[in-house]
Amino acid sequence: MKFKPALVAAATAAAATAVALGGAATASADTEVQWLGQPGELVNGTVVQHWTVSHLKPSTDTIPYQPVGTLWEATASDEAVAGNVTPIISNLNARAKNGDTYRVLFGVATTQGVNPAPLAQGHKTSGKIYFDVTGEAPDSVFYSTGDAEELLWLQAPPPATGSGTSGSTSGSSSSGASSAPSAAAETTAPETPASTPAAEPAAVGSATPASVPSGSSGTPLPEGSSGTPLPEGSSGTPLPEGSSGTPLPANAAPPAEAAPAPVPAAATPAPAAPTTTVAVPAPPA
Repeated sequence: MKFKPALVAAATAAAATAVALGGAATASADTEVQWLGQPGELVNGTVVQHWTVSHLKPSTDTIPYQPVGTLWEATASDEAVAGNVTPIISNLNARAKNGDTYRVLFGVATTQGVNPAPLAQGHKTSGKIYFDVTGEAPDSVFYSTGDAEELLWLQAPPPATGSGTSGSTSGSSSSGASSAPSAAAETTAPETPASTPAAEPAAVGSATPASVPSGSSGTPLPEGSSGTPLPEGSSGTPLPEGSSGTPLPANAAPPAEAAPAPVPAAATPAPAAPTTTVAVPAPPA
């Protein structure tokens, strides 16, 4: 068989552990190593199949088997990529870090298990596989024909969280936080009308109106009143044409245009006193 090498360092470490602890099958440079959940390829001449193993964990399923230790399970699938393929479920095994190995319970038939029937090209079968874990908890699964491991699935390591990355992230966050107020200040929405105190209406009887027109001392004045320039020849109230301030004779008719406004007593001069001529007799001759 031909196999694609991948994750050589992880495979080498797994092989060293298996040899040191007396494991039967060992990983080699020809072992294809994948993370749990990724497909591994087996090639035998013109026949190509993809096995995938995932979700290795303790099982709560009820199966027709009484485990000696703890029942574990994994999900496995086999796909016939080229040619007809027969899934060999008994070649799957689980292994712990200390080398404890647990062979799949291939002899226990379950409705949720992988169907071992041959697959035509393009077809796929999936199901659960079970292990009786009597020692340390397993963290990997491998496919082996008995001589060497051909496929190996390892648990993916947790994401690295280095201090440098944290510091950089923290610094970036601090920088972002410090610049946020200025950015917010620049993009602050204009104040709403509610935030500006409204002008209170002028109180009834107030001498000062809410707004004073230009050119007035407070209250707009009617034309012709004090404060407004008067026509020449008047001391306060416009006089009808032909009058110099002395009351007109009784037979004089007022102008037809408009009746003059009554002249206040203070503004009308008193009539002149009549002049009396006294006849002085001539002196005697």
